[in-house]
Amino acid sequence: MNPNLDTIDLTNKSIAGYSILHRLGVGGMSEVYLAFQESLHRHVALKVMRADLVGSSDHEQRFLQEARAVASLIHPNIVQVYDVGKFESIHYIAQEYVPGSNLFSYVQRRGALPLAESLSILWQTSAALQKAASIGLVHRDIKPDNLLLTPDGEVKVADFGLARARGQSLNLTAVGVTLGSPLYMSPEQIQGLAVDSRSDLYSLGATAYHMLTGRPPFSGETALALAMQHLQAEPTRLEQLRFDLPLGLIEIVHRLLAKNPDDRFASAVELSRALKEVMDSSTSEQTNQVIPFSGLVVEQQRISNLEATQELQKLAKPSAVFINETLTSKSKWVMHRFVLAASALILGFLSAYYFFREDLFANQVKTTAGVTHQSTIQRQYALALIENNLKHWLAVSENFPPTDNASKDYAAKAKLQIARLAIEGGNFTSAVDTLISVLDSECTEPAIPVIATIELGYVSNKLIGNRMWPKLYEDAASKLALLEEDKQKLVTDSLPRQVKEEWGREDNRRQNEARTSD
Repeated sequence: MNPNLDTIDLTNKSIAGYSILHRLGVGGMSEVYLAFQESLHRHVALKVMRADLVGSSDHEQRFLQEARAVASLIHPNIVQVYDVGKFESIHYIAQEYVPGSNLFSYVQRRGALPLAESLSILWQTSAALQKAASIGLVHRDIKPDNLLLTPDGEVKVADFGLARARGQSLNLTAVGVTLGSPLYMSPEQIQGLAVDSRSDLYSLGATAYHMLTGRPPFSGETALALAMQHLQAEPTRLEQLRFDLPLGLIEIVHRLLAKNPDDRFASAVELSRALKEVMDSSTSEQTNQVIPFSGLVVEQQRISNLEATQELQKLAKPSAVFINETLTSKSKWVMHRFVLAASALILGFLSAYYFFREDLFANQVKTTAGVTHQSTIQRQYALALIENNLKHWLAVSENFPPTDNASKDYAAKAKLQIARLAIEGGNFTSAVDTLISVLDSECTEPAIPVIATIELGYVSNKLIGNRMWPKLYEDAASKLALLEEDKQKLVTDSLPRQVKEEWGREDNRRQNEARTSD
């Protein structure tokens, strides 16, 4: 393989058991690709060192340092490293793939964030910093770009490339070592002094200021101008920019931004206690929990089942293998009878409600204009997975009308994704019609109608709390029990977060009732 990787896109190449699908981005030291790990059937973010840096011991040491630093950190709010190695001349790090967006892009699109989301981001990031500090690790580059957000509301801290053990200094003039991020850098780090975890807290304060106001605490035309402000200037008080913020949160952010480390919180643990007090006293709903990020544009959609994984992996191969299990004739007859009954009853209960309820999908684009027509339905579906918007999902069945078993399955799966978008956006009325059409379809994948039935039970309950939802959940439970274990897991993993939580509660309730009756 040609080592001159700075001029070669590695898409469709294979490196040490990782099939590279496409490039996600380019950083100062590396390129990042979405790849499929063949041995464990999972997607990873594969960081590959730039070819022009290969051979430099300083760069290679720093590249390995990032992997080793994060590999010892197992925490839900930290991007996990799976593997590090060298293949021919290629240095790589395989790490957890986080679909969604980073905080910087999210704030760019939305502006200053609401209180609940901001508290959730701060809370989760402080938990990650607690874990790092527990092993004496200082991140050194906390900034909005390195806080990854998932649609479910999770925050993942990424890029420990500048991480150092507590107390070590960093020579900012060393080859390949950048100044970091002057917009969010602590005064002691700017001066090249030894830093501890309180430096990360300062950077988190600057990040919090940015997400609460839509702009960093300081601005300047040069890195030096920014550095001087971090050393000498005070940012505009938050209460002058946001009248809706609780005083407790304002004091937390400005304390984080204190010039002297001794004036900040002593640790992330102490910060978490202060945040908890604000969350407990806040009138906002659920501010002490993970808050789904409204309006988050999913830049890369998580692929939650093996079939879709195989499709993406083998797009260029005509011999792709697809799961195509058929329902028994009896199962099909039972499901069809249930679909007819459920459709009639639910539509009867909800028809008046539909008439008066505004369709929140009305303002969304319902045309496939601008969507590239792919050569196969597999490619069309894979494109929709990446773009994850209404018009791309509609294009699956519009560009490839369901005529055979394969196209019917793809059309049904696309409709499930359309229903998922509606559910996650709170557009339950739109979800009902879509889910009923899934149940009416003649798909051959047995997991699909089970997913649709569970989601239909959820949305019908949310709309008017009618008596149909327990029957829908009951029917889904009986159908789920007929599936193989891996298919059962596929069903639960495919559910939207809020549906999965309610389904889990109902499943526990049913199991408890069964034990009681025994």
